Amino acid sequence: MRDGVNPEKFKGEKNIKKEHRVVVVFYIPNLEEDYYKESLKVLDACLNSLVNSINFETTNITLINNNSLAEVADVVDKYLDKKQIDKYVLNTENKGKVYAVINEARGAYETFVTIADCDVLFFSGWEQAVFDVFNNYPKAGTVTPLPAQYSSFHNNVSVFFDHFFCGKIKYNKMVKDEDTDLYIQGINNLALINRRGKFNWKEKQYYLNGKIKAIIGATHFVATYKSSIFKNETTFPEIKFSNGYEEMFIDNLTDKKGLYRLSTTKTYAYHIGNKMDDLAQNHIYEKDHLLDPAIFEDLTIKNHIIFAPYFFKKFVFKFLKKLKHL
Repeated sequence: MRDGVNPEKFKGEKNIKKEHRVVVVFYIPNLEEDYYKESLKVLDACLNSLVNSINFETTNITLINNNSLAEVADVVDKYLDKKQIDKYVLNTENKGKVYAVINEARGAYETFVTIADCDVLFFSGWEQAVFDVFNNYPKAGTVTPLPAQYSSFHNNVSVFFDHFFCGKIKYNKMVKDEDTDLYIQGINNLALINRRGKFNWKEKQYYLNGKIKAIIGATHFVATYKSSIFKNETTFPEIKFSNGYEEMFIDNLTDKKGLYRLSTTKTYAYHIGNKMDDLAQNHIYEKDHLLDPAIFEDLTIKNHIIFAPYFFKKFVFKFLKKLKHL
């Protein structure tokens, strides 16, 4: 039986709502296979870069453990003990990345949610750079903190439909070679920038020419989303691992809702991969480059009226690509 009244009811403590949540998911099943041998070091580098580059006044961290081996506690506990991880989710089986992250994104109170793989190295200033893009492009729905020009045409018909015919989309060199090279170094896939005889993505990029320029295109290994795009979504990822799942459950939501997938013109994050390198081991962080909380005072989040159905935009975009040889 109950005896007395729960004393917590009388404390009057309040929850604090922040504007931004970063969700990092990881799965490390063993340290024997060559692919996973350095995974604990990579995870530690990722979390260390994250806690050294975000503003805790505005940002919370959710860490999702997809049933990894017990040794991950040696890494995770360092950040839990310092209360740098706001929420730690421990799944009893590996549910796959999509299930894990959309479960969190759909329920987030924060206005913005960053979804990141556990092999991302965050650079100083990445939050500020991302929210500068959101601040200057009200219809931005996804922003990646590194140039993602190679994905300009991936789930991005809305931005071309809205801006191409009025001349607001430019095609020229906006990304420095070293920024493109850094991404290629991490992902180890030079073919990603090739375009079958056209200017390759290193030579020219599509971008919006506003006060702050933004590259058209975004990745899904690290990106910040308006959390509203996940609301009222009820589709369920029945398969744990399936090609195209990230596109189906994450990538295409922004475009279908009439918003844009953009990225910064400079590199503020690095794809480590599964092997540590000099950059991942020796990167230095600058504390004076933290996000200015005042930026959220200028950000306007509102529902945009969609004047044309998505299937029509896709038809126009397909015609545009062919006509203009994009």
